[in-house]
Amino acid sequence: MAKGQKAALDAAKYRRFYEQMVHIREFEEECLRAFQRGGHGIGGYLHLYSGEEAIAVGIIGALDLAAGDCLIGHYRDHAYALAVGSPPGPVMAEICGKYDGCSKGKGGSMHICDAERGFYGGYGIVGGNVPIALGLGFALKYRAQAGVAVCFFGDGSMNQGAFHETLNMAQLYKVPVLFVLENNGYAMGTSIERSHANTDLTDRVSSFAMNRKKIDGQSIVTVHEEVSQIIADMKKNPAPFFLECDTYRFHGHGAADEAKQTVVYRTRAEIEAAKANRDPIAIAAELLLEAKIITDEDIVRFHDEAVIAAKAAVKFSDDSPVPPADELLKDVYAL
Repeated sequence: MAKGQKAALDAAKYRRFYEQMVHIREFEEECLRAFQRGGHGIGGYLHLYSGEEAIAVGIIGALDLAAGDCLIGHYRDHAYALAVGSPPGPVMAEICGKYDGCSKGKGGSMHICDAERGFYGGYGIVGGNVPIALGLGFALKYRAQAGVAVCFFGDGSMNQGAFHETLNMAQLYKVPVLFVLENNGYAMGTSIERSHANTDLTDRVSSFAMNRKKIDGQSIVTVHEEVSQIIADMKKNPAPFFLECDTYRFHGHGAADEAKQTVVYRTRAEIEAAKANRDPIAIAAELLLEAKIITDEDIVRFHDEAVIAAKAAVKFSDDSPVPPADELLKDVYAL
């Protein structure tokens, strides 16, 4: 290959990635519609991932889950489950607290889990998943498995004491954890400018002498190619890595604050500008069309199929029973 020449993209892989992103987007948007309509059992909080799809798909697509790689997420977790291959019906049923959900309806939206596919779940406490990721990575090292544990978290997690304790330990013991900061600019409704004295969040990790990098989280190609190389290096020389993905969420912190977000902490103009210029699906479509990996017909078909799949997931959930009363004390620890 000549110097400066870029390698051709894997057409089959990136077609699959684009299709996954579209399916995740439509699943999330259908969740929002179901939440707003009511009557589908979505109670409590519903945190949507729309606008951040390239990160989940690009990173999970670089993992070898069958060989032992694994991941843990935060409460904006539906996309991770769908990206590892969890069926949409059981994921939607879990969101709605139904018995056919992937956690028997006991976890709900914030605790989607599919351990059989290497996804150890979402986590409802900000930053609470970060120490658990250290345990997942340490288990890989202890068992001499050439694997990597990925931990997804938001910028709010970086102000938790456990975050800094974890990164310090990970570097001391060279634990193979890829710490992925999904920096969408806001912790709930608080911008990083209001909560971080140093808004260069990658720079904040320098105190741990950890390998680190910041990338554009809206480009599926950038995310996947960068992370594929990072993971390959981590498997050759086990050590933690901190990756900041610059991204943007199109909806509010939770589905319930859709109206409040434009008054309290974000303007409608800011949101619409992000949708127009930073939509990872639109960015991927433009690049993959130019590379002749997808066609305009593919774009229409993928979208239509995703809409059908999302509606089918809602029906699956609606048809599922609620957990029976005798399930209440099952799957819990007892002394």
